[in-house]
Amino acid sequence: MNGARYRYERPVDAGTADELRKALAFHHDGVTVEQLDRGIEVAVPDGPSEREIGEMVRHFLRGHREVPATVVTEQAGRPGLSCALPDDDRIAVARGVYLHGPEWTAAMDHVRRLCRERFAEAFGAPLLAGSAQIARDVLVRAGYYQKFPNLVNAVARIRDRYWDGVTVSQLRADQPEALGSFYTPADTVLTPVTCYHVYANAAELKHRYDTGLFAIDGPVFRHESRNHSATRLGEFRMFELVRMGSAEEVAHDYERILGAFTDFFAELGVPHRVVSASDAFFGDAPTMTREAQLLNKSKFEVRVPLADGELSVASVNAHGEVFADSFGLRGLGADATCCAGIGLDRLTYALLSYGLLGTSA
Repeated sequence: MNGARYRYERPVDAGTADELRKALAFHHDGVTVEQLDRGIEVAVPDGPSEREIGEMVRHFLRGHREVPATVVTEQAGRPGLSCALPDDDRIAVARGVYLHGPEWTAAMDHVRRLCRERFAEAFGAPLLAGSAQIARDVLVRAGYYQKFPNLVNAVARIRDRYWDGVTVSQLRADQPEALGSFYTPADTVLTPVTCYHVYANAAELKHRYDTGLFAIDGPVFRHESRNHSATRLGEFRMFELVRMGSAEEVAHDYERILGAFTDFFAELGVPHRVVSASDAFFGDAPTMTREAQLLNKSKFEVRVPLADGELSVASVNAHGEVFADSFGLRGLGADATCCAGIGLDRLTYALLSYGLLGTSA
């Protein structure tokens, strides 16, 4: 393979090597991470130099140590299941963005209804509808830019007194760069995480509904520049349960929600395992943050095996005091938070792959 290679000559376990590959693939096509007798070799066919690859790898792995995963459950699924590419009538309109046909829409609606009935209604959680945009300041307060510096999609607005200047119709074919002069940065970005809507509006929600447990369904956008596929999307829908409360209340409901997720996926009959996990952080101190998740068992993923590897379709996440401090929740009696999310597009894809959803669902 042409391109640049970098050899990291320190022990790296298989799980971390795969996380590194996925993180690098956000930005570079064709990345491979090969495990060696000692260390790993990273290859990128086009783009960065060996020095640049080395800087990224060392940053991602700085202070790395192996932390074993915890498997909560592993299910083989209903007897006689086989996995194949699903009937997928989506039409790609941009990288990671699809126009949904009626069959896919029906299947998505069915999965959304299952989540709503099993979690929003069963838990007595008010069901909110998240917006596509969110204030940029919310992401700053949450520390999203520090943890995931490359995933935010910016939103721009047409400049003030737009029609006082040159109109779009007057732009010539040889001056496309002039279009940029009509746009200025806005105070909003596209929403990368639905639970931020709840934290940012916690006081009003608490006042209206007198609870610290909410369900929310909405669109999510993440700029993973070169890593999009049928299941890794630039635009998708997320269903979440979000809990705010005392440390004891949140710890209790974290276990309760994890148990409900475990039962839910077992009843769906899809092959899966529930395992401790970590995010592919690439911001400040990525190794420290990633290992803290694994050691504290503060993140569990539901992973479904497909022909090309496991697909994470859901996760349960404990945040501790981070968002209570970032969003000033302590005055509402909330010292901690947790959330549990289901990627509706991914779960639909997984269930269709095993023939567990019909087009008439």
